[in-house]
Amino acid sequence: MEKINFLIVSLEKYWWLALIVFSIPAIWALFIPGFYGASDDLHIGWLFEMDKVLRIGQIPPRFVPDLSFGFGYPLFNFVFPLPFYIGEIFHLLGLSLVDSVKGVFLVSLSLSAFTMFFLLKEFSSKFLSLAGSLIYLYTPYRSTDTYVRGAVGEALTFVFLPVLTLAFIKLTKFEEKKLNFKWIGIGSLSLLALTLSHNITIYMFFPFCLLLGILMIIFHSKQKLKSILQIFLTFFLGLLSGIYFWLPALVDSGLMKYDTVFNFKDHFPTLLQLFKPYWGYGASVPGPYDGMSFFIGISNLILFASGIILLFFYLKKYSTLQKIILVWSIISFLMAGLMMNYRSTFIWDNLPLLPYFQFPWRFLIITTFVTPIFIITLEEIKFNQFIGIFLIVLTILLSFNIFRPHDFLGRMDDYFLKRYIPTPIANKKYLEIQEEYLRLPLNTLYRPSKNYPLLNQQYPIIQNLKADADLNSQFKTISSQSLTISYNKYLFPGWKVLVDNKNVPISPGSPFGQITFKVPSGAHKISIFFAETQLKILLDLISVFGIIVSLIFSFFKFSVGGKRLVSVLSR
Repeated sequence: MEKINFLIVSLEKYWWLALIVFSIPAIWALFIPGFYGASDDLHIGWLFEMDKVLRIGQIPPRFVPDLSFGFGYPLFNFVFPLPFYIGEIFHLLGLSLVDSVKGVFLVSLSLSAFTMFFLLKEFSSKFLSLAGSLIYLYTPYRSTDTYVRGAVGEALTFVFLPVLTLAFIKLTKFEEKKLNFKWIGIGSLSLLALTLSHNITIYMFFPFCLLLGILMIIFHSKQKLKSILQIFLTFFLGLLSGIYFWLPALVDSGLMKYDTVFNFKDHFPTLLQLFKPYWGYGASVPGPYDGMSFFIGISNLILFASGIILLFFYLKKYSTLQKIILVWSIISFLMAGLMMNYRSTFIWDNLPLLPYFQFPWRFLIITTFVTPIFIITLEEIKFNQFIGIFLIVLTILLSFNIFRPHDFLGRMDDYFLKRYIPTPIANKKYLEIQEEYLRLPLNTLYRPSKNYPLLNQQYPIIQNLKADADLNSQFKTISSQSLTISYNKYLFPGWKVLVDNKNVPISPGSPFGQITFKVPSGAHKISIFFAETQLKILLDLISVFGIIVSLIFSFFKFSVGGKRLVSVLSR
């Protein structure tokens, strides 16, 4: 007994070291050289593209040069950029592209355990918080994201979900008269991070987050108007900070063909799949024959079931704050279960943008997040520390073996560049894949199937061609007649053509919607380049302002009375 008590005291005192040590089985596979067999290994090619455009000064990155047989693509105008920003940091520090992407997965797994710990510590002891954070880390779906799917954006969101939730609790828990600028800043930055990490996750989590805020305001906050104001400021500042990304992604989606690769109706998991401890490395397919696991997790299900029972029997012993977070977790779990069931098809058919989720089983993000929260129900029972030890041991023993890829293929950068980068000439590995995940521009009649010259005109009409990272170009034309030139990049807002330093109109050409423009006869200097539009420059500046304000709120102390600010805003 004394040894167990000593162990528990030590774990509570050195909880941070325990998290590091106990997380090793979940991350050890990331240190084996080369990349493994994950479905979304294309992210290595995408990181190469981000590195390429950043080095020529395209900030923020939007249009990359090499995809679609060299026609390029506005990839980071639509695709979550934060995992690639982080990956680029690793790459600039000298890591390979493969190791840089693995570094993002390492961050997602390691840091998420810490952020969950701080969330749970708001409701329970350090030891139980440690147990809950390890259950969060070792939930099977976390391994699916990292080692099966290779979904780097979705994996990263698990770091920020606890932070945003904790921010909402802090903003509606404290009852000081002054506004809590620190957590307004932290909350807005976590909202920004979620937005830039994975578009789908923030859209999914937003209603649940809003529900938590409503429950906190109704049943806990004594200064309801101040709490509403703080939550509003958090959302406003977070959306403002990310406006450079999410607004163009929404607006410019109208310039692309409406299409999704997968039909959500083919990917509803069965109830048995959610509760059956099956593990596999295959794909999601129509019907109950998936090779991928959708298992919620043994420890997660134990906590959920026992948590409901304990909440019922010890209801009076829990604080109001504990009751709110537990009831919210129950509602969230059940709603996520409903959205993963085929009976919710009518919701999927009628809710805007929901079909872009593609896979209803993505709501495992919610069950993965809320089930560890039920660890706080153990606070009011005897021998809870022994149960915590049991859960830690059970979780790691049952899960550590699945936190590894199916195959350690050892593939390095060169393999993925040949597979996903089709310039200057598409490799046979690239020809084996289809870029169906890229929605084509509206003016593109069909997808290119081979490489084309950058320009449709040949020498000596075009002279001194200089291409900057296969994206921007400068050259001269000499002709006795006017020319119509096709520049074989997809036309997208941001492209500009200068003839003798003067803007000229550009239009989509046929059949690929490539950049087309006219040049008069004679000798002329042509510049073609991609840059931010005036609107996007304004949005960039607004985002920079929002981020700076959020950082100042987070790290510097302010003192502004809530009633005073409410009075000012209501005038």
